[in-house]
Amino acid sequence: LGSLICSAWCSDESLGSRPLLAMPSPSSVSAAPTCLAAGAAAETSQLGEATHPTRVLMSSAPCLASIAEETAEKTSRELDLESQIAELQGALGEMRKRQQQEAESRAVSRRDKIYSDHSSNNSKQSAGAVSLAPEAEDVEAVLHAASESELSYGSAHHSAAGGREGGASLEATTNVSVIMGSALAKSRLVQAVIYTIALGGVVFVLVARATHLGEAGAGSASGSASVTEDMVDAHSRRLGGGASVLMIHVASCIAAAGLIAFLMNILKLPLILGYLLGGVLVGPIGLDIVHSQAEIADMSSLGLVFLLFMIGLELDVSELLKMGRVVIGTGLLQFPLCAAIMTGIFMLLEAVGLSWGSGPYAALYVGMPCGISSTMIVVKLLSEQAEMDTAPGRLTVGILIFQDIWAIVVLAIQPDLANPQVLGILRTFGMIAVLTLVALAYAKFVMPAVFVFASGSIELMLIIALAWCFFMCCLATLPFIGLSMELAALISGVALATFPYSAEFNGKIKYIRDFFITLFFVGLGMQIPLPSMDAIAKAALVALVVLVVRWIGIFLVVNTLGGGKRLSSVATINLSQISEFALVICSLGMSYNHISEETLTILIWTFSMLAVLSSYMIGNNYAIYGMLSHTARRITRRGPKVGGDTADSQEEGEDHVDRNIVLLGFHKIAAMLVAHFEHHNPHLLAKLHVIDFHEHIM
Repeated sequence: LGSLICSAWCSDESLGSRPLLAMPSPSSVSAAPTCLAAGAAAETSQLGEATHPTRVLMSSAPCLASIAEETAEKTSRELDLESQIAELQGALGEMRKRQQQEAESRAVSRRDKIYSDHSSNNSKQSAGAVSLAPEAEDVEAVLHAASESELSYGSAHHSAAGGREGGASLEATTNVSVIMGSALAKSRLVQAVIYTIALGGVVFVLVARATHLGEAGAGSASGSASVTEDMVDAHSRRLGGGASVLMIHVASCIAAAGLIAFLMNILKLPLILGYLLGGVLVGPIGLDIVHSQAEIADMSSLGLVFLLFMIGLELDVSELLKMGRVVIGTGLLQFPLCAAIMTGIFMLLEAVGLSWGSGPYAALYVGMPCGISSTMIVVKLLSEQAEMDTAPGRLTVGILIFQDIWAIVVLAIQPDLANPQVLGILRTFGMIAVLTLVALAYAKFVMPAVFVFASGSIELMLIIALAWCFFMCCLATLPFIGLSMELAALISGVALATFPYSAEFNGKIKYIRDFFITLFFVGLGMQIPLPSMDAIAKAALVALVVLVVRWIGIFLVVNTLGGGKRLSSVATINLSQISEFALVICSLGMSYNHISEETLTILIWTFSMLAVLSSYMIGNNYAIYGMLSHTARRITRRGPKVGGDTADSQEEGEDHVDRNIVLLGFHKIAAMLVAHFEHHNPHLLAKLHVIDFHEHIM
């Protein structure tokens, strides 16, 4: 009240015109005498010295009474509002409490209804145990709902993409914003026109390059030479109009490989076939843009260097050694056994009149190189299948490493097959041991400190890893060591395999590797000669012999050493091709006058056939094993073994692939994942393994 009086007194406006904003606080009331006195003094100073404070207070009495009445009325109204608010808050609290209790009651009722049946079943096994597994009908409903949701999601994305009658069908995961303005949003007729023009542009560029369109003196030798010189000069200008011959060849190879590989992907054929056909297109029997595989051989060979370096980074020596006698025994016996059997078969066929070409060692050069499998193809396909770290994958890589060592032995004795130099072979193995010790010493004492100092920059660590690889390659190629860069790359990768950065190095290097591997296969395609029925028929016979003898040299050995039928079968399927190194051995044999070009032609066609076939076989290796296992059991009319080989006791009858995607429990979220796999990645369903205690899910 004192505050209100002071406010009215100190104001120039009348008391009746000022609104009452709020009730005074206790602190304001306690300060009322002071405020009143101050207000009286202020009023006295305004009215002048003749006016007395008592007279002023008496004149203000009616106003004070009015203020008191209004304050009393406001106090009663505020009390009523506060009581009403309290009642409303209480009602809202009761409402929320009832809603929460009803929701909990409904949830409990639903849970009891869903789980009651299985709870009664579990009580037979454990008294009082409560199961959380859903009913079979509920699981089926969840699966159906997830499938419907996935279908509706895909339909929504298709309609959002402007899908029309005659338009392209889009996957549910397609980024709609990317394809809205592309040919995919057009009708089929418009798409055909756009694609034809685009394809014609690529073909025009390749044909123009092959025919030297627009170049002065095209078609003549002198003109070609002048063009080459102009390209070399233009290369030094960086932004000039020309490029070096090597760069033009590489660009042409990648363009052709990309075009045909894209077509192979549309036709659901292996990409390796596209790379080989790309080499045929730009090679000597095609457009002849690249006159010989040797023109890109140096650059494409880097693909094998990067590949073996990455194999070494992924190679877990401890896991490999755990396989013990299986890996070591198979690695030591496989190549001699396969090479000896195949050489004997081809010599026998040669004796009955089937020629493998002229030269004293034609049958030997057909049989011996076919004992080696392709590291490039096998590792590439196993990496794509994510099977490098499986037991068959580790065994496959282990056998490939031994095959590479056997290839070194072959190269050591090849110059003088009639009188092999044993000392040269021993010297080669000694140098391999020295190079391995040097690599392990660096990896033990030097490389950890280098990576610690470089760990602040991912780019620097990658460069250091590559520098380490090529340092070992340079060391291996010194004249007094005389080893190959590929072997040095493998050893350098194994030395870094125990470092925690190896997985990151692999993730960064694989894109560089894929570029050079593409060039490598394009170069192999350039070596494919003009087809003739005689060469193709002989190559098909050689390929058949290779497929059969692999089961003797790998399956029989692995199974005898206790690896089990499943492990030995999958490893045999993985290695059912010949190596690109066989072509190198035959090329050297031609330089030594051991064989003729006809023998090399047969092996080139054999390599091409088995390379394409391996893409299918490795991609379906477990399915092939299951089919063969089922057929063998039906022929022998017996079921799975109960006793016997320990490795087989768990594998016999398991015709499915490794189920390495594990779902712990199965309900709505798992059902959504399964529905997505079913509609978009059905091949992954065979790898799913569900762990749940509800029998209907199984």
